[in-house]
Amino acid sequence: MRKPHPGPLSHLDFIAFLAVNIVVIGGMWLRHGGLGQIADPGGQFIAAGQLAALYGTFAVLVQIALISRAPWLERRYGMDELNYLHRWTGFFAATLLVAHAGLTTWGYADSNGVDIIGQTWDFIAHWPDVLAAIVGLVLFLAVAVTSMKAARRALDYETWWFIHLYAYLAVIISFAHQIAVGPDFTSDRPARIYWAALYGLTAVLVLGFRWLTPLVNAFRYRLRVAEVVRHSPDVVSVVLRGHRLDRMKVESGQFFLLRFLTRDRWWKAHPISVSAAPDGRSLRFTIKALGDDTTALQFVRPGTRVMAEGPYGTFTAARARSRRLVLIGGGIGITPLRAMYEDLDRRPGDVDLLYRARSRDQAILADELAQISRQRGFGLHFSFSRPDGRRRRSNPFNPAHLKRLIPDIAQRDVYICGPSALVSAATNGLRKAGVPRHQIHAERFGY
Repeated sequence: MRKPHPGPLSHLDFIAFLAVNIVVIGGMWLRHGGLGQIADPGGQFIAAGQLAALYGTFAVLVQIALISRAPWLERRYGMDELNYLHRWTGFFAATLLVAHAGLTTWGYADSNGVDIIGQTWDFIAHWPDVLAAIVGLVLFLAVAVTSMKAARRALDYETWWFIHLYAYLAVIISFAHQIAVGPDFTSDRPARIYWAALYGLTAVLVLGFRWLTPLVNAFRYRLRVAEVVRHSPDVVSVVLRGHRLDRMKVESGQFFLLRFLTRDRWWKAHPISVSAAPDGRSLRFTIKALGDDTTALQFVRPGTRVMAEGPYGTFTAARARSRRLVLIGGGIGITPLRAMYEDLDRRPGDVDLLYRARSRDQAILADELAQISRQRGFGLHFSFSRPDGRRRRSNPFNPAHLKRLIPDIAQRDVYICGPSALVSAATNGLRKAGVPRHQIHAERFGY
């Protein structure tokens, strides 16, 4: 397989882009008389509300751009980090937009000598697109609320994903509201061009990399399900073959958003990691039944067309600074590590894999890992939380235990993949065992 090239974007480039736009937006607010309103009754609240709206809108556009699949962003930060930034930028944007609504209503109510309810009704009855803006704000809040950890745990992936599609509708509504009443659009042509360019750039990124690129690649690689191998009642491996896969830039440890083109599944994309070293002829993905869709994928038929968006992720051996590695996985998170374990160009003894599972029969791909260990001379260590059906309180990531198992662990790069609880526990144990933070590379299996 051809290896991906590092993206041209640096961390400082991204920071500079944000800083320039923050200054420009603040400058336009001043140009439109932002400070001049403060002396008027309610003016300080109106001015603050306008500023909150401008920065909140910019934050929403940044939030969407972060998950546009733009390759220079993805190669710099990785999908896991971009999703993290996207979520927190969304909370920040929602806070600013709520502040805009509250401050603006309060300010105009004070200026007009009416109560909050009366001013709200005046906005709805006499101001263009304010009702639509309220609907857009409610949609943003719905997206923000369902992004909170408690809500994500209560929702399956499909429901969560569907709710998040409303963010695009909210952006369109907000754009209409900004055109109708925003001073940047109603009275300043350069500002209007500036904001239109920001919206346009965001639209191009989303349409280009989330829609057009996957369609082009679908025709280029013509992927189909070639084989389905069952490992257990709730785990299968799906092997894809297609056209000229040797030209696909993919590394072990990366993942694709797979869209199986059946009548009832074509519109849903699922993030699934490559579970075997890419060989230029096929791609293998191992899927565990964790929800309605992943359960349905257990029975996908050979010959089914597949649209594969990606590869994504920086969870690859290219990030390592040391030749000696430790891989730590749990649950279905073992799949990218299994591919890396097979693919690593290391000497015997340079690699150790720690596999945390409930029991031996719940250890996905354990037999394959054992075979690779024998062939390559890599270390393989299992840890079971319920080996006899009862929960054990032993901590496999105890610092003393880690150092006994791998005496030089503090000098190694460590890759962790699995549920958030496992990633957190392993990271905490590794830090206490002396592993520097920059040598710990983590990827969480969640949304």
